[in-house]
Amino acid sequence: MSIFSKFFGKKNPLDISLPKLKETQIKLEYQIEKLEKDISAIDSEITLLFEQAKKARSKTEELTIATKIKTLNRRKQNLQATHAQLNKQLMLISNLVIIKENEALLRGTPTWNLLRNMSSEELERNLAEIQLDARNFSENLDQMLSITDQTIGAGVDFEEDEELAEIMRTIHAVKEGELEPELAAEKVTGEEREKKKKEKLFEEL
Repeated sequence: MSIFSKFFGKKNPLDISLPKLKETQIKLEYQIEKLEKDISAIDSEITLLFEQAKKARSKTEELTIATKIKTLNRRKQNLQATHAQLNKQLMLISNLVIIKENEALLRGTPTWNLLRNMSSEELERNLAEIQLDARNFSENLDQMLSITDQTIGAGVDFEEDEELAEIMRTIHAVKEGELEPELAAEKVTGEEREKKKKEKLFEEL
């Protein structure tokens, strides 16, 4: 099922009213904001568990804490996957909002006719590949219409490599004072890798 079909049924996306599109846009923004808060709360909870791990007196206690961290990390990964999908949906709806806002200018033009003749799936596929900007709408739209054969990504892949053993090693590093709980949380949730990627990208620029 296409994203447009999910929200609006069989109706041609270009026939959906602007108020209805904006209402859907606001709902998606709210859902994304809520997910971001939930993810942040999980990060805080993982940090607290690493704090507790510093006082663990046995391997059994450490393993119990490590298992809790693993469970929370899995939940975070699921939320991140949902977050990525909602952001993709929001981008599609936002792009369609911009097209509808410019409908008066587009009607009767070859561009409008081309859009009208697309199926919901074709329109969705094209809108998924570009972020339209109201300030340079025509240029963006021309770029969008040149894309014909790419599809929407299905989600987000997450790395897993001896997850529980890695958490246990991280707990020991915290207990030995080699790592602060907050940094340990970043390490096991993948936030550390993301920071390094961004730093590397910044250096390349």
